[in-house]
Amino acid sequence: MTKQEQIYNWLTTGLEQPADKLSEIFYFDKRDNEFFSILVTDYFMFDENLNVAKDTTTSYSKENLESLVDRIKRIENKDASIISLPRLGNLKSTTDTDFINQQVDSFLNLNSISIETATIWEVEETGTITIDLKNDNDEKKKTGYNSTLPKAGRSWWQKLFSSE
Repeated sequence: MTKQEQIYNWLTTGLEQPADKLSEIFYFDKRDNEFFSILVTDYFMFDENLNVAKDTTTSYSKENLESLVDRIKRIENKDASIISLPRLGNLKSTTDTDFINQQVDSFLNLNSISIETATIWEVEETGTITIDLKNDNDEKKKTGYNSTLPKAGRSWWQKLFSSE
């Protein structure tokens, strides 16, 4: 499979995501000319300052963590160079396939993206995030990025989907 075919397949997968399923969110980074996705579970490993939380371990490389944090911050700051891929739902008929192909082409054209030069963010084949939930005596441990306690303000999903 060529790089261009991989990108086309990646875009098709992203576009076919149901609107109500938020396990993975697909983007294009114009600055880095790179397609990437963020798993919702990735947000659980960070504290309110987007550092890996004290009771959390991950198998992600340092480079991938830095890139992930950079992109999360840019998404939160509504950076215009980060483009979210729309979700069209799971379409299976021949006409739906034609429609998806048209949407892929439209997304690429409207955003001036060349699949000849763009890349897909390469992350670890398998990654793990382990969160130790046993010790709940320390109040600071309860105010992480994904917390809903007052000190943390909004929960991660409110920050992610906020229109502020």
